Amino acid sequence: MYCHPDFLVGLTLKEMTDRVYQSVSRRIHKDVIQNYCAQVWLAAKNSYPAVPADSLEIEVISEYCNEVENYNKEITYIQNRLIKIAVSLNNFKIISSIPGAGQLNSALLLGFTGDLARFDNYKQLNAFLGLDLNRYISVW
Repeated sequence: MYCHPDFLVGLTLKEMTDRVYQSVSRRIHKDVIQNYCAQVWLAAKNSYPAVPADSLEIEVISEYCNEVENYNKEITYIQNRLIKIAVSLNNFKIISSIPGAGQLNSALLLGFTGDLARFDNYKQLNAFLGLDLNRYISVW
């Protein structure tokens, strides 16, 4: 949104923060956004741009930013579809109930491993996943 300092002319820090907040994920806390906006605001205030705001370079940067934003939207869409499919699987509810597992990680695990019932024990699952868990038990 603000790839050139001239794009901030006439905006207050609050207006900038509100605009950025409207365009990003709701999972990002507004205080974090405000902190980053303040840093960009100060950098823009103290900068002397080498190219004008209407230059080709700024247009290209803006296009790249739009492309990244579109890719992020596509990733979110695919993640949501993956979770929607995984919810219907038997083990999804159990795995996603593990603290820290979350829906996306559970869906990815089930998508990668398939039916967990084919593993007789956790050691087979670890071997399939390529995990080498070290266990340390204190004898004290």
